[in-house]
Parts: sequence; structure tokens; C-alpha cells
Amino acid sequence: MKENERTYQQWKELAERYFEAQTTDVEEEALARFLATPASQGKEFDELRAVMGFVATGRAIYNRQHTRRVRLRYYAAAAAITGVLALTAVWQVAQRTNVCVAYINGERYTDKEIVFSEAMKSIDKVRHDLPQETVQEQLSDIFQTIGTSVEN
Repeated sequence: MKENERTYQQWKELAERYFEAQTTDVEEEALARFLATPASQGKEFDELRAVMGFVATGRAIYNRQHTRRVRLRYYAAAAAITGVLALTAVWQVAQRTNVCVAYINGERYTDKEIVFSEAMKSIDKVRHDLPQETVQEQLSDIFQTIGTSVEN
């Protein structure tokens, strides 16, 4: 039977069956659609509207919370995968950049010992050694400066 073919009395009987939990899902959907029509605006259907509205609100809240939980799981999984990929990329870049290279007479050397020893040799060649001053020399320089400024 189509929902348009039901009489007002049949809708009331269907509402009573709804409260007794004897309706099918199809009948509940038809009853919900009927409650949205002007024919159901009488006081006889106020309780039914309240109960079905409460149930619909509860379903909407549950579905929203369920959707949030599912979405949160996907976001957490995506964040974890992104983190693992980022750490892997950083590790790979770090492994490639920590290579010591020296070119000696046109040949490439990557052994750390050889590279560091050649670097130290090069630094020793260009380093300018300052003469070591003793404490006595430093003090005499200070007092000579003071003595010349007092005389002027």
C-alpha cells in the first residue's frame, strides 16, 4: 500500500504500532515522511513527532560523532605515515651529506683519516703563528703606555 493511499485513521493506527515497536523500517520511514506533511499537524501526532524527532536527533549526533572518529583515525594514520616518510627523507639526506671528500693531485679521497690529515696539513701551511708573549712583556707594555700618557 502506498503512503498516499492511507487514511487519517490508518496513520493513527500506524503511530500506535510505532509506539508498540511493531513497525518495519519501511513503515517508520513512511511515518516520518507523513509527519512532514500538513495533514499530520494535529495534536494527535504531537507525541509521535517529539519521539521521532528525538530519535532522528540522536541518530544525527551519533553519526556525526562516528564520522569524526573515523575521520580522526584517517588523519592520525596519514600523520603517522607522513612522519615516517619525513624522518626517512631526513635520514637519507643526512647520510649523503656527511661525506668527507678531498681531491689530492686530481684524485678523489673519501676516507676520513686521509681527508682530515690533508686538511690539517693545509691549515698548518697557511696558519700564521703569533709570537707567544710572556706575562712580564704584557705588563711592561701596559706600564709603558701608562708612563707615556702621564708624561704628555
